[in-house]
Amino acid sequence: MFDNLTQHTRPLAGLAALTILAACSSDVTGGNRHNVQLSFTTNASVTSAANRVAADLVVGPNDELVLQKIQLVFSKIELDQTGNAQCVSEADDENDDHGGDNSISGECEDVDLDPLLVNVPVDDALHPVITVPLPAGTFAEMEARLSPANARFTAFNTANPDLVGKSVRVEGTFKGTPFVFTRPVRARLEMDFDPPLVVDATTTNTTVAIDVRKWFLDSTGAAIDPSTATPGSTGLQQIENNIRRSFHAFEDDDERGEDHHEGHHGNDDGEHH
Repeated sequence: MFDNLTQHTRPLAGLAALTILAACSSDVTGGNRHNVQLSFTTNASVTSAANRVAADLVVGPNDELVLQKIQLVFSKIELDQTGNAQCVSEADDENDDHGGDNSISGECEDVDLDPLLVNVPVDDALHPVITVPLPAGTFAEMEARLSPANARFTAFNTANPDLVGKSVRVEGTFKGTPFVFTRPVRARLEMDFDPPLVVDATTTNTTVAIDVRKWFLDSTGAAIDPSTATPGSTGLQQIENNIRRSFHAFEDDDERGEDHHEGHHGNDDGEHH
């Protein structure tokens, strides 16, 4: 599985890039590559499929918060073979959507790509997002950067005007009143494979589970009114920290959206730049 969402500063080492291109499954035909589907789910706990499909996500001790639409913008996703490379560096965050100085070791394969918009499913089912051709091998870690699309990606920003300058957008209701929550959350996400991911002819799907139910909860478990999460507020800080800690990913070839590996203990070490 992928586990332990963390922030590290480490020397660069061997990297194979997860090439996210619209037509990558047909455009990349290099030998010894295998198409692996990347899927997303909000089913962050192990539950039966019969209990997890609903139209919206209902949150809070009194069901006062309803999440109806969630969108995220990722500017980069890569796979690290050793777990020692800083593939998505601090320098990436604002001005460079094509990576930091990976030439230091010559072992990081940098990939130019457009921002990836993920419409996060709110029905707890598993939803495929893209299929990518991965080279055969063993991978220790996935790295991703959650951040707004750079202004130079004019086509992306024109097609998604509600997300210009934003990386997180949530629509829903709080006690029946509609809200739209948007923020330029920036985070370098590191998710370790435990055990390591082995890409071969039998590898078909990797799932990213996002615990969105905890995004708008305070430390006591009470729901936070998104309309009160104004800049500088404690509520906004709590929400942004919750978002950064909510990602967990794992190999999921049977496409159940459930991680039954032992040792999964959440992403409490998530940080931001």
